[in-house]
Parts: sequence; C-alpha cells; structure tokens
Amino acid sequence: MDSSVYTFASLSSGESFGFRLGGPGLGNLLFPWARSVAFAKKHNLKRINSTWKTIKLGPILRGEFDKRFYNDLFEEREIGGLKKFLLLHLAEKVDENHAIEAMKEKSLRPKVIVFKGLERSFHPILKDHSIIKKELLKIVMPHHKRAVESFEADGISVHIRMGDFAIAPNDAFLREGRWNYRLPLKWYINVIENLRKAIGSDVPVNIFSDGTDEELKDILSLPGTKRCFYGSAIADLLALSKSPVLVASASTFSMWASYLGRMPVIWYPGLHRLKLYDKGESFEGTLDYDEILPESLVFQLKTKFL
Repeated sequence: MDSSVYTFASLSSGESFGFRLGGPGLGNLLFPWARSVAFAKKHNLKRINSTWKTIKLGPILRGEFDKRFYNDLFEEREIGGLKKFLLLHLAEKVDENHAIEAMKEKSLRPKVIVFKGLERSFHPILKDHSIIKKELLKIVMPHHKRAVESFEADGISVHIRMGDFAIAPNDAFLREGRWNYRLPLKWYINVIENLRKAIGSDVPVNIFSDGTDEELKDILSLPGTKRCFYGSAIADLLALSKSPVLVASASTFSMWASYLGRMPVIWYPGLHRLKLYDKGESFEGTLDYDEILPESLVFQLKTKFL
C-alpha cells in the first residue's frame, strides 16, 4: 500500500462489496459525492468510486415508478475493484472535517478522506456548481442523457414529491419550515395559473412526480399539462435542470435541479432554506397562493417565453 491521500463519498453501509443496503434518495446522496469531488479537484487528490447500487424495499412496496436501486445511473472511472476494497478496509480513515490537518501529517499508510451525510447541504459547495455539474455529466450513463434529449424544455416544470413524504396537518405547519412533507396541490395550481398570467399564455406545464395519477388528477387536468418521467431519478433531475422555470417541492431533489440549472425557482412559503444563486442571477424565492409576482421574476419569465 502507498502513502497517498484519497477521497471517498460514503453513501450508506456495506459499500466496499459493490452494493449498499438501503440509504437515502438521490438528492441526499449527491451531497457527499459533490463535496468529495470538489475537495479532490481543489487539492489534486485521487478519488475512490462511490457505491451507488443499493437494495431497498420502500419504493417497491409503495409502487413507485422509480425503484431507486441506482444500479445503472453512473459509471465512475476512478478507483474501484480490489484496490477500492483494500483501501476502504486497510487505509487510515479521516473524517472530512479533519482533512486539511490529516493531509499535512506524514504517514506510511494511505489515507482516505471520507465524506458522509448532508453536512450543511449546499453550503460547502455553493461556489462549485460549474465543477459539480461538469463532473456529474461525466459519470451519468449515456442512455440517461439520451433519454432527456426528447424533453422539450419549453414551459413550466413542476416537481411534486409524494412517495415517502408525510401529509402535513395544515399550511401553518409547513410554513414553519418543515421539510419532507407533501405540499398542497392547490398551491402548485395557483402558482401555475399566476405564472401563466404573467407570461400571457398557457405555456406547457411538465409535471415530475412520484405520486400516482389519481393523487395528481387535479393538477393533471389543467390544460396543456402533461406528466414526465424519463426512466430514472438522474434523467428526471437532468430534465428539471434544463427547465426555463421550476416550481419546487420541499425536497433536496428540487434544490439540486435549481443548483444545476440556475433557472428562476419558486418555493412554498417558509421552505426556501438557502439561497443557491449569486446576486444578479435568476430569481429564487417563495410565492404565496395569490401573491403578486415580483417584478424581477416577471421580467425573467417574459425574457424566457416571449
């Protein structure tokens, strides 16, 4: 073994054997991966392939379109196979919060800097979106990128997370900043109607959701509205990131679409956790049910659609 320093994004348990047991969804998994990529780029370090493949029962039991096994989403061409196994079992493990100090210390053993969990979500990578997007597109399997080529990014994209999200007792509960809860369909419908009014036409509406057609029937019944699914979580994320405007759910998946796409994005009141854009970039903020759209958002909408 050598004395080199490596980075590794740990996604859940049992990953040195080529697959994991359980673990969070793609939005949360991307955080440690992105931090490991950004750190490796800044310090010219070698990276160990992440273990994306997983086994989980929840999406199967709920009958979701995407079973979230993540077995064919990415192809990383860094360190894998036997060398990965040996490094993860024999090298000195270093928590990412102690990475700089560990890199200064001499050692005969290799060191693996481990990135794990959300770790302040986008804060550590706010300025790294160009690098992260470039590296993400490098590892996405080609058939997922081809699937998204058919997406006509010509309207309003709406991300509605249901699946494993609980139903909030009331609006006031959500406005306290509670994440991982379903948002009222009425809010999405109102926002769509207000955006169309500002644009001056019934532009197409693309619905991305893990909910059933029955759960979504009220919004799918709007004119010019269609449901979109491109075969996988990563394909849907890439499609959302291409959208001219995004109406977000209370999920990290929506945040990733915004972070990668830099488009105007609208959040439910109280649920805009963090500003992802630099000053002067696209609008990002909350809109209430019948709130008048900010002038900056109206200007950006007309620039994109007229």
